[in-house]
Amino acid sequence: MCQPWMVTTPVCVLGLGLIGGSVMRAAKAAGREVFGYNRSIDGVEAARFDGYDATDLLDDAVARAAATDALIVLAVPVPALPTMLEHIRTCAPQCALTDVTSVKGAVLQEVQAHGLVDRF
Repeated sequence: MCQPWMVTTPVCVLGLGLIGGSVMRAAKAAGREVFGYNRSIDGVEAARFDGYDATDLLDDAVARAAATDALIVLAVPVPALPTMLEHIRTCAPQCALTDVTSVKGAVLQEVQAHGLVDRF
């Protein structure tokens, strides 16, 4: 049986490529409020065309995650992690954090370096 928080926690997906876009679709299909960020305006427009809430403004997405206490899903390449984690540490340090990046050791190292391991 699902706990109430499991169906009400919003999801913020940072990176709307193949994997992040799949996470966004699955979260919406599960009835979650879901929104996301993508660096490429083409990716944002494609998500919006398909009916998803997306922006190319990282600060806006992270601020919204903070305001809604969303689960933040990192779906960006490893080289983009420091930028994403710095925004999260500054604007949404209380949000739960997870990732769909394939290189777990590098992700954990960056999360630890940004002081967010207790939320990861």
